[in-house]
Amino acid sequence: MTNDKTYKEQLTKCDRSLQTNPANSQLWYDRGDALANLGHYEEALASFDKATELQPQNCAAWVFRGVVLIHLQRYKEALNSCNQALEIKPNDSEAWTFRGAALSKLGRQQEAYLSYEKAMGRKEPSPWRTKVWKFFDFFNKHSFQS
Repeated sequence: MTNDKTYKEQLTKCDRSLQTNPANSQLWYDRGDALANLGHYEEALASFDKATELQPQNCAAWVFRGVVLIHLQRYKEALNSCNQALEIKPNDSEAWTFRGAALSKLGRQQEAYLSYEKAMGRKEPSPWRTKVWKFFDFFNKHSFQS
């Protein structure tokens, strides 16, 4: 099990290596990972921003940038970050999962469920879910209030 000491050591190694190799995207990603695991989300975001700046096609950096943004309650930005990851790697299950989490926090439940379905590798929503959505659509359109 990884503990804070391990993440602090990882952070120290990254900071030391970045002094001589500041253009290394992987070091910025690893630094962001360590900071996020230590709960330093703002600093982690800055590191993931640098990682994506240096390597715009780094799907994992976009995904975990989104995760950090979820922790910071910046859900629209998190959704955008996950969408960027999916532009790079359309079948990335982590990107679909965290996209669903961001959508859920934005109150967009149906879209969130679709993202979770895609995270599980399903191309279409499960049949029971489609029936439930149709029921709720009907219920919302036909108010039964007096």
